Amino acid sequence: MKIYNICFSPTGTSAKVSEAVSHGIAERIDGCEIVNCDYTRSSKSVKVNAEDIAVIAAPVYGGHFAPPARKRLEAICGSGAKCVVIAVYGNRAFEKAVSEMMEFSKERGFTPVAAATFIGEHSYSTASTPIAAGRPDEKDLLIAQRFGNQVGERIVAGISNEVDASEMLDEPSPEQSLRYFKEFIICYQKMQSETPRSYLPEVDKERCTNCGTCAQVCPTGAISADNLELDATKCIKCCACVKACPEQARTFFTPFAKPLSENFNARKQPKFVIAG
Repeated sequence: MKIYNICFSPTGTSAKVSEAVSHGIAERIDGCEIVNCDYTRSSKSVKVNAEDIAVIAAPVYGGHFAPPARKRLEAICGSGAKCVVIAVYGNRAFEKAVSEMMEFSKERGFTPVAAATFIGEHSYSTASTPIAAGRPDEKDLLIAQRFGNQVGERIVAGISNEVDASEMLDEPSPEQSLRYFKEFIICYQKMQSETPRSYLPEVDKERCTNCGTCAQVCPTGAISADNLELDATKCIKCCACVKACPEQARTFFTPFAKPLSENFNARKQPKFVIAG
């Protein structure tokens, strides 16, 4: 048996979780091999045989299965193989992401037997506006490994049923926080309707050493390797370039960072469900 560790992870958070889960499954299945398939910067056709299992992890964008991840992962084929879907979100809410990932996996020929949500440092998180900073941390990854252990044990026992996505419910946020955030959204939408503005990563040319790290980590090729200029039409605002820059020359300002940091700072916990 092979375990296909499939992920789309611009800033590495989803990759950390999927790796921990994959290794957890492998610890319970003798002689299995882990095949790492990173779809962050390229897409390749992969066929997972019926006797194998896939761990599919991707970030949540605005409560949905991240569209660029969906596009990249269209190249995978399940052939009836069992899979685990993992949605990684920035401590606000995962909303429809899990159910969308499950439907996607079934469309690609997989049978989802387990699902999980984990918290990862938000793309917009900074020192001044921390949003789930440093997550997944050691506690998260230990939970991910143990979740993988349980999945592996169920597979050995002959699990075949499809998991019920309706069991995956968001952990509620404080009512006051939700109210404040909704008020911000209304104000933001009004502002955009009156004076539209597009927010993009910016470069401090005095700090920039032209090392090219930003271009190397960009998942969509939005940063030119020749002059490091940004193509706004390709940028998905994942902030991989911001977080990877060794000189902190790249920054990204968004009005969403402050309200997210202020209203969703209570530590949320990973959730998971495994088919009976």
